[in-house]
Amino acid sequence: MFARKIVHTLCGVVLLGVFATSAASAMLDTRHATYFTFSRSVQLPGVTLPAGTYVFEVSNAGSGSSLVLVRSRDRSTVHAFKLTNAIYRPASRNLEAAITFGETSAGNPPPVKAWYPESETAGREFIY
Repeated sequence: MFARKIVHTLCGVVLLGVFATSAASAMLDTRHATYFTFSRSVQLPGVTLPAGTYVFEVSNAGSGSSLVLVRSRDRSTVHAFKLTNAIYRPASRNLEAAITFGETSAGNPPPVKAWYPESETAGREFIY
């Protein structure tokens, strides 16, 4: 009886490890990551990014998530973790990765309005 409990416990731990590993790998799906280099500062809701290279990625790409993660080029620093709305790419645009900017007053960094991942018709519109 005691041996049966140990076997069941070990099986549960192994299954938990398998599910946790697959969930973590889905959250870090690099197929939906895009690198952008900005020559000057830009804004995201609540944060200003200085000039540099950043990685934009959907937090959990397979789930239809509305969360976008923006990190440093080497992914060591998270600069933003923001809610977004789905937005469809205008039909006249190609399917290259793109960012659109909103309007701003003179002297202020332009706000990133939307991000369109490469080869996808849908993008993510940042909520301001």
